[in-house]
Amino acid sequence: MSKISRRTALKTGAAFGAAAAGVLPGRLLAAGTTAPANPLTLWYKQPAEQWTEALPIGNGRLGAMIFGGVATERLQLNEDTLYGGGPYDPSSPEALAALPRVRELINAGDYAAAQNLADEKLMGRPQRMPSFQTVGDLLLSFAPSSFAEEYRRDLDLESAIASVEYRQNGVTFRREYFASAVDQVIVIRLTADRPGALHFRAAFGTPMPGDVILDGSDLVLRGANTSQNGLPAALRYEARARITTNGAVSADDGALVVRDADSALIVLAMATNYRRFDDVSGDPTALTRAVIGAAAAKHQAQLLGAHVAAHQRLFGRVSLYLGDTAGTLAPTDQRIRESQRSDDPALAALYFQYARYLLICCSRPGTQPANLQGLWNDKLAAPWGSKYTININTEMNYWPAENTNLSECHQPLFDFMKELAVNGAITAKTNYNINQGWVTHHNSDLWAKTSPPGGMGWNDPKSMPRWSAWPMAGAWF
Repeated sequence: MSKISRRTALKTGAAFGAAAAGVLPGRLLAAGTTAPANPLTLWYKQPAEQWTEALPIGNGRLGAMIFGGVATERLQLNEDTLYGGGPYDPSSPEALAALPRVRELINAGDYAAAQNLADEKLMGRPQRMPSFQTVGDLLLSFAPSSFAEEYRRDLDLESAIASVEYRQNGVTFRREYFASAVDQVIVIRLTADRPGALHFRAAFGTPMPGDVILDGSDLVLRGANTSQNGLPAALRYEARARITTNGAVSADDGALVVRDADSALIVLAMATNYRRFDDVSGDPTALTRAVIGAAAAKHQAQLLGAHVAAHQRLFGRVSLYLGDTAGTLAPTDQRIRESQRSDDPALAALYFQYARYLLICCSRPGTQPANLQGLWNDKLAAPWGSKYTININTEMNYWPAENTNLSECHQPLFDFMKELAVNGAITAKTNYNINQGWVTHHNSDLWAKTSPPGGMGWNDPKSMPRWSAWPMAGAWF
């Protein structure tokens, strides 16, 4: 089971947090920072430098990567329907006429000619698929100095709460982050143990087309996806943040500034106009206004309690204890570095539960299924497009669903299969002149592409037909 969890964690979340970097220049971190009480916690003595070192939170639909910086905190944001392009018919009108000749060439042993003809005639249009994209970042700027003591950044898998804590100028600052599947928001709570010591600036940034505006007291990032591979951009997205605090809040040059506070609560909603693979008629502004209004009307304790209860209903079904050693007390990055030469069986149990955590965070009923990076991506064009590689990688994401008691997390994949069956019936007729059933090939995307994908060979741009002209993904599912 630990082997399954390891492979799934690599596919769904790129083993987030597994190799945190060293201390950033100019930052003093106390060597005596103690391990958290809960052993199912990833924890570090320094902020993340690289994206893959940040800590992931998610509610199935919304995701964030927590970097934990002292002078500046970065939350990299995702919404699971924000892909490039828009609804499209990938069928090749030349596929059926060319199919008999491709078969003849294969039967004659002329594989090179068969592959060239398949690449020209059988592949979908366009050959490359659009990528999963990013909403952007919520950036929280604090004091200009990054000097801090007693720093700790952690992710509690049992409660699905990430936190950052440190002392600076005699004040203990703490931040907590969670993504609520109940209220459909990301929540950030900031506190200082000295009255009036909390000051920060909240701003959005994005590599996507977009603008930041103030809508009443809300800070709003509003924009569009990008066209990709000749597919016109069809999605609009919105991220909306609202701050509640006992301090003073003011607007300043496209940002919200909080001063002289003891605590602050940031509630963040995100949405696109995507409704289903062939319908982009939604209203992201109406969605984010409604969601943030309902969530902001609740007390922080209500939001937190509902979130933890919903997460634990899934996560708490399975326990795995393999024993403890002295290594259990070390920071997670140190445990991983020493894992090949140390006795730390609890690290395997942590890895197993981390895989379950990632699946819960990126695949819940009503959301999109886990893609190649689960839910987390910081690029306009992700590695491998963050697509659905349905000849094995998508299935690997879901290996823990049934045998670790997360059946509900399987539902988004089943819903996706139903969408594939719709487009797959068209591909069965277009490519193979089959009037019953459905077919899909080895890659797909948000728009439920079912025709053979091409143009993505590692070294040879015409190498894709060797594996993409494989009509068995429906049966494989």
